[in-house]
Amino acid sequence: MFLKSKHYICERCGGAGEVAHHKVYLDRWNVRKPEIALSLDNLECLCLSCHNAEHGGAGAATAAGIVFDANGNVIKQK
Repeated sequence: MFLKSKHYICERCGGAGEVAHHKVYLDRWNVRKPEIALSLDNLECLCLSCHNAEHGGAGAATAAGIVFDANGNVIKQK
Protein backbone atom coordinates (compact mmCIF):
# COMPACT_ATOMS: atom_id res chain seq x y z
CA MET A 1 0.00 0.00 0.00
CA PHE A 2 2.77 2.48 0.91
CA LEU A 3 4.89 1.77 -2.18
CA LYS A 4 1.78 2.05 -4.36
CA SER A 5 1.01 5.45 -2.81
CA LYS A 6 4.45 6.58 -4.01
CA HIS A 7 3.83 5.09 -7.47
CA TYR A 8 6.77 2.70 -6.92
CA ILE A 9 9.22 5.56 -7.57
CA CYS A 10 12.37 5.87 -5.45
CA GLU A 11 12.18 9.13 -3.50
CA ARG A 12 15.95 9.64 -3.80
CA CYS A 13 16.94 8.77 -7.37
CA GLY A 14 13.64 8.38 -9.23
CA GLY A 15 14.32 4.72 -10.04
CA ALA A 16 12.03 1.76 -9.40
CA GLY A 17 10.96 1.90 -5.75
CA GLU A 18 10.99 -1.55 -4.12
CA VAL A 19 11.58 -1.01 -0.39
CA ALA A 20 9.58 0.78 2.31
CA HIS A 21 12.51 2.16 4.32
CA HIS A 22 12.11 3.40 7.90
CA LYS A 23 13.70 6.86 8.13
CA VAL A 24 14.14 6.38 11.87
CA TYR A 25 15.67 2.90 12.00
CA LEU A 26 13.77 0.32 14.00
CA ASP A 27 15.55 -1.03 17.03
CA ARG A 28 14.64 -3.01 20.11
CA TRP A 29 13.60 0.16 21.96
CA ASN A 30 11.33 1.80 19.39
CA VAL A 31 9.89 -1.15 17.45
CA ARG A 32 6.82 -1.13 19.72
CA LYS A 33 6.21 2.60 19.27
CA PRO A 34 3.49 2.99 16.63
CA GLU A 35 4.63 6.53 15.78
CA ILE A 36 7.98 5.04 14.67
CA ALA A 37 7.20 1.52 13.47
CA LEU A 38 3.78 2.05 11.87
CA SER A 39 3.70 5.69 10.81
CA LEU A 40 3.62 6.37 7.08
CA ASP A 41 5.50 9.61 7.86
CA ASN A 42 8.48 7.48 8.93
CA LEU A 43 8.61 5.58 5.62
CA GLU A 44 10.46 6.38 2.42
CA CYS A 45 10.08 4.54 -0.89
CA LEU A 46 13.55 3.49 -2.07
CA CYS A 47 15.08 1.40 -4.84
CA LEU A 48 17.41 -1.43 -3.80
CA SER A 49 20.53 0.58 -4.64
CA CYS A 50 19.51 3.58 -2.52
CA HIS A 51 18.40 1.31 0.32
CA ASN A 52 21.69 -0.59 0.27
CA ALA A 53 23.61 2.70 0.21
CA GLU A 54 21.60 3.91 3.22
CA HIS A 55 22.59 0.83 5.22
CA GLY A 56 26.37 0.87 5.20
CA GLY A 57 27.30 2.44 1.90
CA ALA A 58 27.03 1.17 -1.63
CA GLY A 59 30.11 -1.05 -1.38
CA ALA A 60 29.83 -2.22 2.22
CA ALA A 61 27.90 -5.40 1.46
CA THR A 62 30.10 -6.23 -1.52
CA ALA A 63 33.24 -5.66 0.56
CA ALA A 64 31.86 -8.14 3.09
CA GLY A 65 31.39 -10.69 0.31
CA ILE A 66 27.64 -10.24 0.02
CA VAL A 67 25.80 -9.15 -3.12
CA PHE A 68 22.16 -9.09 -4.11
CA ASP A 69 20.54 -10.58 -7.20
CA ALA A 70 17.93 -8.75 -9.30
CA ASN A 71 15.19 -9.95 -6.93
CA GLY A 72 16.95 -8.64 -3.81
CA ASN A 73 18.03 -12.06 -2.60
CA VAL A 74 21.38 -12.28 -0.81
CA ILE A 75 24.16 -14.10 -2.65
CA LYS A 76 27.18 -15.05 -0.54
CA GLN A 77 30.41 -14.62 -2.50
CA LYS A 78 33.44 -16.84 -1.95
